[in-house]
Amino acid sequence: MTNPAAPDPAAGNGQAPSGGSDANTGAAGSGSGSVNTPSGSSSPTPATPTTWRDEVLEQLSGQDPARGRRRAFRAIAVTCAVALVSIVGGFEVSHWLEDRHAQGDAERDDRNADVIEDAKKPFDWKMNPGLGDEQPWTSWVLDRRLTPEEQTELKGLRDDRKAIWAFVKKRGGWRVGMDADSYKLQLTSEKEKAVVVTQLAARAVDCRPSPVKTSISIGTGGTEVWDDAHFRLTADGSSVPALVFKQKDPTDIPEEAPFEKVVSLGGAQSPGFLVLTPFLDVPKLCDWSVSLEYNVNSGKTRSQTIAKDDDGRPLRVTGPHGEGVDSWVWSAGGTWVRSPSAS
Repeated sequence: MTNPAAPDPAAGNGQAPSGGSDANTGAAGSGSGSVNTPSGSSSPTPATPTTWRDEVLEQLSGQDPARGRRRAFRAIAVTCAVALVSIVGGFEVSHWLEDRHAQGDAERDDRNADVIEDAKKPFDWKMNPGLGDEQPWTSWVLDRRLTPEEQTELKGLRDDRKAIWAFVKKRGGWRVGMDADSYKLQLTSEKEKAVVVTQLAARAVDCRPSPVKTSISIGTGGTEVWDDAHFRLTADGSSVPALVFKQKDPTDIPEEAPFEKVVSLGGAQSPGFLVLTPFLDVPKLCDWSVSLEYNVNSGKTRSQTIAKDDDGRPLRVTGPHGEGVDSWVWSAGGTWVRSPSAS
């Protein structure tokens, strides 16, 4: 028996679907797989196609891609400007550092050059006898008298200078007077700065009685005149200035004048060369020294004393003959004239 009140299983919860066949019709009109659209809403406008950059910018900024691009471009421009300033600034700093480094190197080089320059001697010198061994000269002395045999030998030499010098030298004698007592002084300087010798002075440092016992001379006659420096030494050790002989005419009597030469050295100047001649007016044998006043680059005046020659021998001068000296002079008549000693 059928129960008319039993619900229809197709109805679900026992209620009839509202709208009846209209609902089915609406479902059929929507098409298969369609999503129901709420009533009264319009369809969305399709979006403008975007690039992956827009999507990235949109995701990062949460803003409109075009606005994001402008901000990104500004950021890139600022970054580039900062980078450019940094590069230019770095170049300037590097250039400044290089200049400072170069300036520091130059200053250091200057200081090192000054140290080397200051360590150099103001000047070097060479002091050599005015006559070489091969130059015989014209006047000689010995510290003893000649034996009869030696007197005979001397008379046989006549006025042969070389032979007489060999004769005297063999017996321990030496040359005297003028060039024989002179010394050749050569001054050189390795300094870059100017060195100027302004004054010369000399003094006897050790005098003793003359040992001369025999004098031999062939004479030259006349007065020799020269422009280099000479000194009139005294046996008491006083300092005397350098002098020069001057004359206007060969017939004039030479007169002495102060030495006023300036010897310039250093800074690629030529070596200074002077002939120094001491004169001693007493019958003594004296060692002597010469003092040179100089300044470097017009600075404080200093002094340098030279008392020995290049071989380490004292500078020496022999005074005139005293009493008790045998004198042998070659006369104009072509013979030896002897002046015996008074004793």
